[in-house]
Amino acid sequence: MKTNSEREKILKLLRNSLLDSDEHVSVMATDEDIFVSKSNDPVMVFAERLSSDGGRFVYCQNEVELFENLKNLANYRKWQHYNAYSTNLQTYLQANGLDSTLADPNVNVGISLCQGIVAPTGSVIITSAQGAGRTLVHFPQIMIVIAMASQIYTSYKQILNRMPETLPEWILSIKTGKLIEEDIKELYIFVVDE
Repeated sequence: MKTNSEREKILKLLRNSLLDSDEHVSVMATDEDIFVSKSNDPVMVFAERLSSDGGRFVYCQNEVELFENLKNLANYRKWQHYNAYSTNLQTYLQANGLDSTLADPNVNVGISLCQGIVAPTGSVIITSAQGAGRTLVHFPQIMIVIAMASQIYTSYKQILNRMPETLPEWILSIKTGKLIEEDIKELYIFVVDE
């Protein structure tokens, strides 16, 4: 069993190697493909699954590190503007130095929060409760999702059990493998440890 410091070292190595890599991995995932991790930690299982599906995983120890990593990625990729998928997220991003709009079709980088992540399948669950409403009518070419480590689960049932009594208008499951190939060209998941 890995200690937290060992886990953090592994996640940082994985994050750095993914950010340094210019190659885009395309892997077709079928429903029969069941990913089995050597770790029982849902964060590690998801990081491995996302990476094998062509996504990029970035582990952040806190919010300060989250914004440092977002800014470093933006500088490296020369991104200047983002579509935020809620007014609260837009305000939060702007307060931390990231220029964002709500639904500008000329901006090809989008940032969203999520309801939860299903580690074994690599699925990211986004609902209208994150404030996306009708602003998420189509996916941008580059999608960034911010999640807390506590939002990574081992099953869909766990996410559904944590939904509010009043269900959101819509629930969207982004399965990483096929979506990255078809709609989203690049998917980054930033996971913040509490």
